[in-house]
Amino acid sequence: MVFFSKEDLILLAFEVIFLFLMYQAILIHDTTRFYVVTVAMILTVVPLFVEKGMGISLPAGVKSMIAFTLFLHVAGGILRWYWIYKPWYDKFAHFIAGATIGLLGFVFFIFLDRWGFPVQKRLVIAGIFVIVLLLGLFWEIAEIYIDTLGYSTYSNGILDNIQDMVSNTLGSVVAILVAYHAMKRLPPGAHLSDLIRKKKAKKSDL
Repeated sequence: MVFFSKEDLILLAFEVIFLFLMYQAILIHDTTRFYVVTVAMILTVVPLFVEKGMGISLPAGVKSMIAFTLFLHVAGGILRWYWIYKPWYDKFAHFIAGATIGLLGFVFFIFLDRWGFPVQKRLVIAGIFVIVLLLGLFWEIAEIYIDTLGYSTYSNGILDNIQDMVSNTLGSVVAILVAYHAMKRLPPGAHLSDLIRKKKAKKSDL
């Protein structure tokens, strides 16, 4: 019987990496980021509990993308990659975050279908784009607000905000392509929620 999928093992690898980042946070006396890593570790395994609790299987890659996005943002601060590889690292992190949020938006629409609220495919595509756009805009406004209150430098001007939004949008395009491909492969008459139905184990796996 197969207890762990390949993607589960990837998540386990990220958890080990997060432990290393926690140690690094302790070494540089960064208490705030130590707690951030702790939260990242918890969020990484949440999808596993969702799958086990609901008896479903999330679309391939979603769990790994969540872990990778958390890793980029946590490591960027603790290992100072945001500053060492400025400004490209930040844009790459926004790109990956945009793709991840887009995939989570896709999962949201799948769950809506599961709960009896089906959404047309073209609206799913549009919805993914809008979700990433709005959350990205909220993030940029939050950065400006935090800078105003705490005299920090999360936002580096309007050009930086625009570049972040462009990176988010490019990420959403990746999520849209993945969603489109997944929906296109559904057989006629199938429901969107079929994408998360747990596949029955083969006899060879038992």
